[in-house]
Amino acid sequence: MMAKKESAEEKLLKIIEVTKKAQGPASGAGPSSGAAKRSGRFVLSTRKINFLLIVGAIASLLFLGYEFNGGVSLLAQDVNISVDGQGSRGAPNIFAQQVRNFSYYLEQINSRNIFKPYEKITTGTEVTSAKAALEKRMSKYKMVGVAWLDTPESATVMIEDTSNRMTHFLREGEKIEDVTVKTIYTDRVVLSYANEEMVIKL
Repeated sequence: MMAKKESAEEKLLKIIEVTKKAQGPASGAGPSSGAAKRSGRFVLSTRKINFLLIVGAIASLLFLGYEFNGGVSLLAQDVNISVDGQGSRGAPNIFAQQVRNFSYYLEQINSRNIFKPYEKITTGTEVTSAKAALEKRMSKYKMVGVAWLDTPESATVMIEDTSNRMTHFLREGEKIEDVTVKTIYTDRVVLSYANEEMVIKL
């Protein structure tokens, strides 16, 4: 039996079908390869954003708890307001005035009514005999300087006797003609005699 001869149209249809079958998997790989390329990019999804927000909230709460704990520990500590004459770096603060006892300031407050203007009372007995004696004893002396080493306690005042040009070096508590050096500052010295005080400045 003689085989049927294929026409040109049938051969063309077979070629098209074979081509379609051959291109089927390749054409299907096109979208998947594009998706693979798109998946290679950094995509921040909602799930990742929520995770980052939760981590940030937890870190903030931990930091807040740490700061709160530190503040509570500071509140539990005792506050020391004593004055030791030391600066912020351990150096003595020589230029600061010395702090006196609380009773001294209380006495100054109670000595006059703060709700009335200050009026100086002048009487014949204002200058006591002790104060007059103090001024008389120190009339020939003048302050010429202050020297110190590394602490306020080492401060020494230089007082010159104008009558003979002799200079006396005195520390707090020492005396000159029964007049006690009470307090030494950088620009003045406080002297006391019989419960009376006198200030000599540079």
